[in-house]
Amino acid sequence: MDALITLAKVLFSIAVLLFVGVLFFSYLKYLKRTYFPRWKFPDYISVGYAEYLYRKYIKRTVK
Repeated sequence: MDALITLAKVLFSIAVLLFVGVLFFSYLKYLKRTYFPRWKFPDYISVGYAEYLYRKYIKRTVK
């Protein structure tokens, strides 16, 4: 019975974390929609841009 209670606590904590995450990202979306409607949040960095930054900054310093 002790293992069942522990499992229930773990599942409940995961559910609470997911719920808080949904609230947080919903608030971010609300802020974007309200205050920054035309600004694009960066979703990812493109591979080409990462290679460009590597060649520009890192490759010069590493010999």
